[in-house]
Amino acid sequence: MTYSNPPPPPPPPTASTDRLSAIKTYILVAFIFNIIALLGWIIAAVAFFVTIIFAIPFLILFIVAILVFLRVYRMYNAVNAGDIATLKANSDMLWAVIALIFAGVIPGIMLIIADGPIKEL
Repeated sequence: MTYSNPPPPPPPPTASTDRLSAIKTYILVAFIFNIIALLGWIIAAVAFFVTIIFAIPFLILFIVAILVFLRVYRMYNAVNAGDIATLKANSDMLWAVIALIFAGVIPGIMLIIADGPIKEL
């Protein structure tokens, strides 16, 4: 009877892989809650559509939230593809603060939290 040695265990994941998975989670949460914020702004604009003057501020907030959404979407695609250069280019604290104001508290906080690990990559 011959006994063979079991294969060695796989090497542990590198720190950059762990950081990238954490960043991916942060960006995904920001992405989902940004979609919810967009729906909220459009529902508010439709609710006040009868009085156009009251609907205009909601439409302005919706447009800024769309810009934040496009930025988060680019970051989400970059982190899924592992494109660190694009991720670093799209990560900016100013956009995180804009997201905090216009797209909701949770997307803004998630982008602020993700900014630190992105800068460390």
